[in-house]
Amino acid sequence: MKAYADSLQHALGKEDNDSIKAQIHIQLINYWLYRDTTVAHKHLMEGRALSVNYPYLYGMSYYAEGLYYFNSDAGKSVNAYLKADTILGQLKTREAYIARSNLWNNIAVQKQRKDDDRGHVDVLLNKAIPLAEKAKDSATMAFEYSAVGVSFMNMSQYEKAVPYFNNAINILRHKPSQQPRLVTAYGRAAENYIELNKFPEARAALDSLHAILAPYPDSEHHSLYYMGEGMYYHKLEAYDKAINYFDMGIRSANGTLKDYRIQELNFQKVKTQVAAEKYNDARQLLIKLMNDPEVMDFYGNRIETYDNLAKVYAGLGNMKEAYHWQKEYTILNDSLNDSKLKKDVNALEQKYNNAEKEKRIARLEAENKIALLSARNNRLINWLLGVISVSLLITVILSYSNYKKNKKLAVEKENSYQAQVQKLKQEQQLVSVQAMLKGEERERKRMAQDLHDGLGGILAGVRMNLSEVESKVTQTFQNEIDKIITNVDISLRELRRIAHNLMPETLLRFGLVNALDDLCKSYQAPGINIEFQVYEMNTKMSDNKQLTIYRIIQELLSNALRHSKATEIIVQCSQNKNKCFITVEDNGKGFDPDLPENKKGLGLTNLKNRVKSMKGKLDINSDTEGTIVNIELNVG
Repeated sequence: MKAYADSLQHALGKEDNDSIKAQIHIQLINYWLYRDTTVAHKHLMEGRALSVNYPYLYGMSYYAEGLYYFNSDAGKSVNAYLKADTILGQLKTREAYIARSNLWNNIAVQKQRKDDDRGHVDVLLNKAIPLAEKAKDSATMAFEYSAVGVSFMNMSQYEKAVPYFNNAINILRHKPSQQPRLVTAYGRAAENYIELNKFPEARAALDSLHAILAPYPDSEHHSLYYMGEGMYYHKLEAYDKAINYFDMGIRSANGTLKDYRIQELNFQKVKTQVAAEKYNDARQLLIKLMNDPEVMDFYGNRIETYDNLAKVYAGLGNMKEAYHWQKEYTILNDSLNDSKLKKDVNALEQKYNNAEKEKRIARLEAENKIALLSARNNRLINWLLGVISVSLLITVILSYSNYKKNKKLAVEKENSYQAQVQKLKQEQQLVSVQAMLKGEERERKRMAQDLHDGLGGILAGVRMNLSEVESKVTQTFQNEIDKIITNVDISLRELRRIAHNLMPETLLRFGLVNALDDLCKSYQAPGINIEFQVYEMNTKMSDNKQLTIYRIIQELLSNALRHSKATEIIVQCSQNKNKCFITVEDNGKGFDPDLPENKKGLGLTNLKNRVKSMKGKLDINSDTEGTIVNIELNVG
């Protein structure tokens, strides 16, 4: 883990992309969470600040906040998870579904910590598992099936737990990368079978668990295996063997769950010591547990401790202490049951109140019907008295209404006509732009060919003739001839460069991506770095569209180099189905695209025309620190 964290920190120092930096900060939180919470919180805040413009990463920053408060403040943890769910819920991606499934699983764990096993199961079955199914993430589903099984075990509904453990095991045993989760599923399934006295099934689960762990002698999961073996031999009344396994489990416990696992093993060990009538050993261990505030903070641990102390002191013949701890156990157990009873009573009361509300609503509706009938009779009498005057009024209203309706229809027809005219104008304008651009490209192609075949051929011939003359002239004219040849070579190179700009040969022969790469390299010079990044570009689009994209990027690079005095330029091209996305970012002095002199520039006008010809969108953000141009084009 340290090497992994160091590599992330090294990458963070070299990275300039905000989204990647945000992702690294969020990943580093997991490393520092159990080592230095101050450093973890610093990474959390920096990751969130960098991820504001990236919805998935922004949601994951709140997911990480939920983890940050998970063990210290349950309220803040749940609130952060709910915020993350709201943000990620707007995304319909597999990664978002997996993250939401995991955060709801963690919310379920917080309910379990409050002894609300029913709430725990409800959240898993109705929130976490459906999201894992949407993501088609069987590993996460299996993990949550196993968690449901544990909840049913906590409620002593062992038979209900069996199918959930089986589902988890059947999924995970076919996924080598999920062995830690498979180990947990086998371990809990074995414990469940032991509680059901199904010893062959328990033995099979424990043997499978041992086979997985055998190649990893230092694994923290050995403690889970040893606990299962201890419970197994406890049920078979082989108490010494069971205690030995519990001690092996305590010695092997390590990792982030070390303290929790040791607590489990100690409580199982106490049960076995009491059953083996080793009361003094049990009493010493119980006193040690009782002096640990973290252990006694959990309701269930206190109940189990008081119950076992009562049994231990009764076994030692100290009935006074036995009575005292039995009384403490009874008070605490009654309090817990009373709390659950109050919850059930409150639920029943809520149902009763809802039923009473429905009765009152039905009664009020009946009274309203009677009042409505009475009012209707009165209105009928009044209507009969005023029918003549109303008839005249209706005639006037209908006439006026008809007049307004006709007027409204006329206005709507006029608006529709104007809209159609405007649409035709826009379509005609688009056709004109496309025709103009096609004509421009044809003229560029013709000029490039004429320059290459005509003037280029003449210059090449001159170069050859001069080379022949060079060997025949005297030393007096040798230097002059060399100068002339050098100037002819320079002219040829410049001619080729102009012809290439007019019609890029790389685009015609090797496609758009190679042509853009060559274009970026051709603009590079001392003190000017141009980085070209391409993602999933489909080169099967028509030649006209490829050429338009090439011209757009050529224009953007030319503007950046001519006007902005930039030293760093990044060109990004990507495609998603029928959409092509272009981003060109520089660190130049920037400009105001809304100024009249900038609006009238030929370069910006050409750029807008080319974007319009592909029914695209153009967005320019510029300030004194540089310019970012984002373009979206339709290439379908």
